[in-house]
Amino acid sequence: MLNDIDPFTATAAQLLSVVVDMEPGPFALSVLLMIDRASLGPDDAVTFLQVHERITSWWASVQTEALVAAAGDSARVDEFWLQVPGTDEQRRIRIEDAAREEVAAAVRWAPATTQARIDSARLLAGPLRDTWDALALGEISTGHVSVIVEAARRFDGSWAEEGPDCDEFRSACARLQQRVLPVARRGTLSATRAAVNRAVLVIDAQGARRRREAARCTRGVHVVDELDGISVLIARMATVDAHAVMAAVEARAVTEDAGTVGERRSMALADLALGRRADGRSSAAGVMALDVVVDLRTLMGLDDAPASLAGDGCGAVAVEAADVRALIASLAPDTAVAVRRVIVDDVDGHVIDVGRSRYVAPQSLRALVVRRDVTCRFPGCRRRADLCQIDHATAWDDGGTTDRANLGALCTRHHQLKTHGGWRITRSAADGTCAWESPQGRVYERGVVDIRGST
Repeated sequence: MLNDIDPFTATAAQLLSVVVDMEPGPFALSVLLMIDRASLGPDDAVTFLQVHERITSWWASVQTEALVAAAGDSARVDEFWLQVPGTDEQRRIRIEDAAREEVAAAVRWAPATTQARIDSARLLAGPLRDTWDALALGEISTGHVSVIVEAARRFDGSWAEEGPDCDEFRSACARLQQRVLPVARRGTLSATRAAVNRAVLVIDAQGARRRREAARCTRGVHVVDELDGISVLIARMATVDAHAVMAAVEARAVTEDAGTVGERRSMALADLALGRRADGRSSAAGVMALDVVVDLRTLMGLDDAPASLAGDGCGAVAVEAADVRALIASLAPDTAVAVRRVIVDDVDGHVIDVGRSRYVAPQSLRALVVRRDVTCRFPGCRRRADLCQIDHATAWDDGGTTDRANLGALCTRHHQLKTHGGWRITRSAADGTCAWESPQGRVYERGVVDIRGST
């Protein structure tokens, strides 16, 4: 033990020999921090990483208790009844887990990420307690935990309320852990995932068939913009369709004459989707709605100022003007192309005009707000502004005006939290910036969104 050596003069190997089999916790962490990582030899470095991984798992398990303390061990639903103006009817508003936004804004997590972590913490503190114990002992990693939690969420029933459904759900979770934890303790994530898939089919075969049918509605395609003019196109589709598309891409990639295997596959997919022929022209006609911000001189090839494309719920992404011109040139002659004016501020890039005093914002003003805000203006929310409601920061009934300084895009949930959940906007400016105050009194700022590709 550490009592047998001087921690200030001991070698890294001696300190590691003390903690290598020690249960992870504050003491093991303090010993690990005494080691000079830069002086480690290859063997000791591997041992250090082994101990560090166990301590990392233990430290992650501590967060579970804090999340449950912040949000409660089960979902809380707040209900409000509103009088429908001009009628005798009332409308019920339900807000579930309002504490989610308090946590999300404080630690700068996306609201959806926060909800997923809260849900996971509740499961780990409840029916998946054996999994939490294994994490706290450093026997499995957070990756293993995510695989097990994801599987448990697929089971029918609820564990938060007493009754047959609760008993059934807890039983399924217990059987899942019995089958999977032995594999997770000694295996990789892929091995654990394979064990989970087998276990779910055995434990809940009927539910697996229902989920397969229900999963069809989750199909979709979206874009994740990265750096250096590269984006990731993600398609979620039926397994048989995905493999058929991949086979078509492979067949077309053989005809490409440059680049790595990955490059040829990428070019092949673009050619297939855009209907490009061998001569580089497109045979696919129709309407393609790309939201491009580019000045007229650049579009005509007289200048090379950067352009930008509207991102997939994550702001704008800067692109080379030459790439935009090349894409337009490759379209079929009978493809309809619409060009609309978008004027931005030269300094910070926020929208100041899209064309030309009442409660309902005119379409031109709504378009301006959507393009200015890009996403819901609640801190961390990435819901696209064109799918949001246009909200008065200061309510119309309280003297709020219908202008760009007082209007902003809010998704349904965050509009309700502002109206009924204790959140309020304390400042709203014409450039889209605003300040929020949470129910606990914390203040969060939302800055300018530069639609030319930076924030």
